[in-house]
Amino acid sequence: MSTIIFDSPIYVFFVSIAIGFALTIFLYNKERKQNYLSSKSLLILFILRWITFILLSIFLLRPKIIKSESVEEKPILLLAQDNSKSILSNEDSTFYMNFYEDSIKSQFEELKEFYDLRTCVFGQKILKDTLFSFEDNSTNFDQLYSFINLKYHGTNLTDLVIASDGVVNMGKDLPYLSISPSISVNTILLGDTLQYDDIKIKSINNNKYALLGNDFPVEVTMAANNSFKNVKVQLFSGKEKVQEKKFKTFNKGINKVTFINKANEKGIKEYKVVISSKKTDKNLLNNSKKTFIEVIDYSQKILILSSGSHPDIAALNWALEDQLKSKVATFQIDDFNGKINDFDLLIFYKPTSSKTLMNVVEKSRQLEIPSLIISGSEIKSKTAENVLLGLKQNNFKGANYVRANLNEDFKSFAFGEKWQKIISEYPPLYVPFSIDYNLVSSANILLYQSVNNLKMPYPLIYFFNNRNIKHGVIIGEGIWRWKMAEYRLNNNSHIFKDLIKKITQYLKRTDKKSRLNSIVPKNSFENKSLYIYTEYYNELMEVVSGADIVFSYQDSSGKEYFKNLISRDNFYDLKLNGLPIGDYNYKIILNNEDEILKSEGKFSIIPSNIEKLNTVANPKKLALLNQNGGSYQFSEIKNLVELLKNDNNLKIKTHVEQKQQDLINYKWLLLLLIFPFVEWFIRKNKGLL
Repeated sequence: MSTIIFDSPIYVFFVSIAIGFALTIFLYNKERKQNYLSSKSLLILFILRWITFILLSIFLLRPKIIKSESVEEKPILLLAQDNSKSILSNEDSTFYMNFYEDSIKSQFEELKEFYDLRTCVFGQKILKDTLFSFEDNSTNFDQLYSFINLKYHGTNLTDLVIASDGVVNMGKDLPYLSISPSISVNTILLGDTLQYDDIKIKSINNNKYALLGNDFPVEVTMAANNSFKNVKVQLFSGKEKVQEKKFKTFNKGINKVTFINKANEKGIKEYKVVISSKKTDKNLLNNSKKTFIEVIDYSQKILILSSGSHPDIAALNWALEDQLKSKVATFQIDDFNGKINDFDLLIFYKPTSSKTLMNVVEKSRQLEIPSLIISGSEIKSKTAENVLLGLKQNNFKGANYVRANLNEDFKSFAFGEKWQKIISEYPPLYVPFSIDYNLVSSANILLYQSVNNLKMPYPLIYFFNNRNIKHGVIIGEGIWRWKMAEYRLNNNSHIFKDLIKKITQYLKRTDKKSRLNSIVPKNSFENKSLYIYTEYYNELMEVVSGADIVFSYQDSSGKEYFKNLISRDNFYDLKLNGLPIGDYNYKIILNNEDEILKSEGKFSIIPSNIEKLNTVANPKKLALLNQNGGSYQFSEIKNLVELLKNDNNLKIKTHVEQKQQDLINYKWLLLLLIFPFVEWFIRKNKGLL
């Protein structure tokens, strides 16, 4: 069916006809007056000229011919071939490698008469019309279905044939996949369905951290598809076998075992669990698994030295008695015969009242041992000893009572929600009086003095650095009253204990590397994301979020890449996908205003063996994709081909296509030149040219 349409309005046509008629009358009026022609000849010439004008008027409208025709669209049949390595992990691997592709394609060749036959392979990626190499390191049906839903949306894809062993190790599992109900899905089962006895390690659960000297558990979950006897489960640290557990009978199903090991050495430790039995296990790749545990040392040996007895010392001992693995020794200076360099932290109580004690303070600075000084209410004015307290030459005269006021700008460690309220209600300390507390430049104030609820610009507790070693000072005496006052208010002294605990932990010497705690797998499979996990700690080893941390990595050619880690609530992480196989160097860099922290190491992207962890074809799972409820064996492909042939007529899609072409492009229009030619011929014959 054909129709004609015009680009210009139809009234243009009638106007053009009228103009053409007027021009024709004008041209032939002269011949009519001169009586050269008979009326009949004049009429013929008039009509021919007017027809010529009419034709020109029609072409001015730019006429187009639209043809509508019914078109039959072949149904599309997509053959999706599983291209993963597990297809070859059976006794028929030679057939699949050398003959399978030609065999299946030749049988489906018959369907080209009935279908628009297309082919793709899937595994860890989707490729169209390519060879069946069976080299992919994973099987991802989810990716295949996403490809079909996107690529063939709105097309006449009626049939999907999937040739696979049904082993899924990436993406969604088969029961959770969905496709258009108009697409008929059939599957061809490949691979070996024979179930071999298999015992494997499913997972290892353990804490990420363990404290030095503590015991920590490693829970191993194992699975067996049959009963096994004389099973050994071994835990290795490096090449050394740490523990072993034996089972005379290992039942079918899920079994768990827990190893209790002692953290004897600091650092990140790699542990490997291996399971074995006397029964032949065909697949040994799933019989071992690795895990990592970082052993942290939070212990401290603390020495308290004083020139005499005081309730403050008892309060300090009480606050420190349950510190993590910390050991506290308390001596008066005259009774101490040990070595101060055997301790991690020294606490001096009223050292300025004893020359011997001040000599020990000075020696501790030479040995670079962190210290906390509780000054007492008397500090001598303008002496060299003031420098040991982080003070410049100050004038002290007498003493007075002051309360504590928390410095909210202090950022070296975090405060609890109740700190501000409780500390401001603590009773006053008895402190040496000065109107010019002059601290060293590295001083960092935790608490200010407060008089009559007015915050003074004078320090009460502060910290300073000497040779990159932290030292703390509590001005005054009477902290035992803080403990007792809080106990009267709350029936406990948690804030006081937490304050002392944070101060002592803050003063502890820490390795900067341990404050940027990163986990980067030494080896990562090529088909999996490389997951980087990092925690950033302040100087009190409290987790901090919101910092700017960069992960840079360099491949074997020397090309370097930079990625920013994403800040979460209590950690930072990053996922890198698609890294080529090879060895890489990496750096993790935190650049703050006050410091730069860095950790570095190496990692490798290695070929995946995930396809070899499960090599048994899964007909039940593959059948879930079929709308007819069952899979075809490779030997039954002819039955599938015949079924697809018989269903073909119902799947042909008919639609109307319209084709548009300008009328002026048709060659037969040359015949219309006959009108001006006949007019010219008559005029010439009558002697009018």
